[in-house]
Amino acid sequence: MNFSENLKILLDKQNLKQADLCRLTGIQTSLMSEYVKGKKSPTIKNAIAIADAFRISLDTLVSNQALSDNSLVSAKPMPENIINELNVDNEIKQLVKEYSLLSDDDKELIKKMINSLSKKN
Repeated sequence: MNFSENLKILLDKQNLKQADLCRLTGIQTSLMSEYVKGKKSPTIKNAIAIADAFRISLDTLVSNQALSDNSLVSAKPMPENIINELNVDNEIKQLVKEYSLLSDDDKELIKKMINSLSKKN
């Protein structure tokens, strides 16, 4: 595994587009595309920004070992500055923070529940 492969896996696992990651990190889209394609390696500053956006350690991001689901489970809530950018009331912001702490399986369950309830209405 290399950085670009890990980056692709993380984008896929967290259902993010490159543009989303660029918005979260402040990295230009063209540069992020180079990272994903494996044409360039990030600076330490950019690698840290990417790891922070995924809420994983830098070690996990640059690991030569395959990323496991356990290494992708977030132990930290979504950063406050990102939550505060949301144009919603405080109750929804708190739900977003709590949602960010869930495992991928639990997040999928929540999505299914919301979809089911919205079809009911």
